[in-house]
Amino acid sequence: MGGSFWLVTRIVAILLGAAALLFAPPPAWVDTAYANGIYPVWQRAIAPISGAFPWSLGDLAGLLAVGLIVWRVVALRDWRALVDALAILALFAVWFEVAWGWNYQRSPVETRMQYDAARVNPQAADALRARAMAEMNALAPAAHARASEPLDLGALAFSWTPVVRRAGNDWTPIVSAPKPTIADPFMNATGTSGFINPFFLTVQLASDLLWFERPFALSHEWSHVAAYAREDEANYFAILTCLRSKDPAVRYSGWFELFTYLPPKAHYERSDFVPLVWEDFRALQERNARHINVSLAHFSWGAYNQYLKTNRIAAGVTNYDEVTRLMLGIPLDGDGLPVARAATPR
Repeated sequence: MGGSFWLVTRIVAILLGAAALLFAPPPAWVDTAYANGIYPVWQRAIAPISGAFPWSLGDLAGLLAVGLIVWRVVALRDWRALVDALAILALFAVWFEVAWGWNYQRSPVETRMQYDAARVNPQAADALRARAMAEMNALAPAAHARASEPLDLGALAFSWTPVVRRAGNDWTPIVSAPKPTIADPFMNATGTSGFINPFFLTVQLASDLLWFERPFALSHEWSHVAAYAREDEANYFAILTCLRSKDPAVRYSGWFELFTYLPPKAHYERSDFVPLVWEDFRALQERNARHINVSLAHFSWGAYNQYLKTNRIAAGVTNYDEVTRLMLGIPLDGDGLPVARAATPR
């Protein structure tokens, strides 16, 4: 009886995990009942709890999974250990999907905005790149003067919240400062700027981010917390957030990151950028040369590419670059917000 019950419970757990990973809820349901229904309740409930800790509760979830698996392997030392390990992973898969993962099935933001594919063309991309370069050059002195100032999280959230609400949220997420993580050495070695832990919705940023990368990176991860799982959309909202800011350092961050995603020119002259901007490009190169392990980074991004495709993001990691399409295809209003299809924006 005991052995049968043990096996049945494990099989049920494994089947639940498989079902959670394979189930693709309809986008219309995700848009309304999940991203603007169930998920906000969870996000607002867990945010004050996870925010109260000085470290990431997501790390605790990862360590818990590893600890449980090791415990069962040591305790059983036979085929039942494998069954237990699969059951534990399956339960974490259910937690992942219900707590955040279904946001991958949300309808694309362009379906809610006045997106026009005809606006996405090489000439428009060239014009946007020229403007980004001009803005970077103009903002560089004031931005560098504030390089040592701490990032004003309240002001950043003030610029960010209207963006994610206009894009399709009818609720305001609770966001906070990024948490330190035990994954930091791995992030630095692979060039990973940040991530959210989907179990407790905590934001982690790499410790080696430069000052002009942090506003964009934090806005990007906050956008994932706001139920936007796609990387192009998180990039898009982060750029709009930074460009709406009154802080020149934050605006510089937005234009700098946008520039890196735009199609490059065949050759850049020294006169294309002021010395301060060239210094920032050099700082990025030096940081990457010091920290990135090419083999590990290749493996990590290959795995993430497969992860995105498994979650029905067909472009994989190139989804990051599709922010160019959103920047060109969606017009902005006078407040720097995307123009919604509805007559009265949300």
